[in-house]
Amino acid sequence: MREGKARKGRSRKVSRYTLEPTTSSLTTLREFLKATLSPYPQVEPYMEDIVSATHEAAKNAVVHNPDSNGPVEVRCEVSDDAVVIEICDRGRGFKPSNKPPPAPDPEALAGRGMFLMYSLMDKVETESDLRGTRVRLIKRLQPALS
Repeated sequence: MREGKARKGRSRKVSRYTLEPTTSSLTTLREFLKATLSPYPQVEPYMEDIVSATHEAAKNAVVHNPDSNGPVEVRCEVSDDAVVIEICDRGRGFKPSNKPPPAPDPEALAGRGMFLMYSLMDKVETESDLRGTRVRLIKRLQPALS
């Protein structure tokens, strides 16, 4: 399916954001997501979950790839029934688990990112190799009650 073309019976919008690999740019990413998602009333109940999970994925891309000077690419797709966010970096990658991580120690100062992504989103997919990492976050939207 090509970008810009709606699937049969579905409307969708795709937005992109290029994030500089610094933690200070994460605030701007949150603003981008809120501005992108706010026109969709069906997203409102899930807004904070989506923004928080995306923030964690982007923060991981920035913090865990100190050797990567390349930007972090964020792609946000809104359709009638889901929001899909993809976060891609050009870091060295890591070996992702295909299972949700256990809950972190409540006293821990770090290590909550993947746990939060799995907790806040309906589906998390991670692909990683020496050329980079792609995290795909999916939040299914419930139809609004009439």
